Amino acid sequence: MIDTHTHLTMDDFSTSLDQVLARSRQVGVDRWVTIGTNLTDSAAGISLCQSYEDLYCTVGIHPHEAAYQPADFSEQLRTLAQSEVVCALGEIGLDYYYDHSPRDIQKDVFARQLQIAGELALPVVIHCRDAMDDCLEILDAWNRYDIPVVFHCFSGNANLAELIIERGYYISFTGVITFKNSQSAQQTAQAVPIDRIMLETDCPYMSPEPKRNIKPNEPALLVHIAQQLAQLRGLDLAEVARITTANSRLFFGIDQ
Repeated sequence: MIDTHTHLTMDDFSTSLDQVLARSRQVGVDRWVTIGTNLTDSAAGISLCQSYEDLYCTVGIHPHEAAYQPADFSEQLRTLAQSEVVCALGEIGLDYYYDHSPRDIQKDVFARQLQIAGELALPVVIHCRDAMDDCLEILDAWNRYDIPVVFHCFSGNANLAELIIERGYYISFTGVITFKNSQSAQQTAQAVPIDRIMLETDCPYMSPEPKRNIKPNEPALLVHIAQQLAQLRGLDLAEVARITTANSRLFFGIDQ
């Protein structure tokens, strides 16, 4: 299986990454995508990928970081994105829940990064929180390139999911679907076409049940998310693993 959204550059893993990846391999999660959140983090992800086999990365400016980037961030990001270990632009998008950056700046930085993704034909990993209308409007104006798009850490309802799926995009589920109070996300996971689903831990955040007391979250726990999806869909775990892994390989261009 592939953990399609991790933050392995974070301090939580600075002294334990070898052991973390070894535990992951032991349970069959043997490919990972570590996600960039700013220029420094993106460069760190590239460096990490050059040290670990089967590790891939994205580069991007998270909406929280949008207001704090240098004037030439587009040029720097375009250079980083051309590394051979980079498999997507992300995570990029809009976050109106926290509003750590002004919304007009978020939208501008988002649109400029989408332009880079289009020019380089890279898939896009979207962070969208309480901003679906604006996020889809910007994507609709941009995606003449027919670039693959995934909305990561999706916990919205089936109506929001339908807006994403009807555009041909993907949805990625985290441990949220294992939480007892996440009926809406669980119903969405049952409704989304399975050929549009990917799985992620978003580690070190949001450890899934029954391991919510484990901090930091880590890729080995992806198995619990897959088990929950299998239960929700009435499928065998092996079938869920096969389908979601195939989706992830296709999306990110990851070889067997």
